[in-house]
Amino acid sequence: SGSFALTLIRGSPQRAIHGPVRLAWRPARLPTDQRQDSAVTYVALCVVCAIAVKSVLEQFG
Repeated sequence: SGSFALTLIRGSPQRAIHGPVRLAWRPARLPTDQRQDSAVTYVALCVVCAIAVKSVLEQFG
């Protein structure tokens, strides 16, 4: 069961991160307001990382 938990921790956060990251990077490429877009991207990455870390900590705790 330990190895199953490890694959869960390795697999699901990565899968959960890739979707939002792809969505977050899309507006950053548009030449509208790059400063605002990069800020949105940064916030989105922070939120996604926080959620991933929280879920991993909950699985260990």
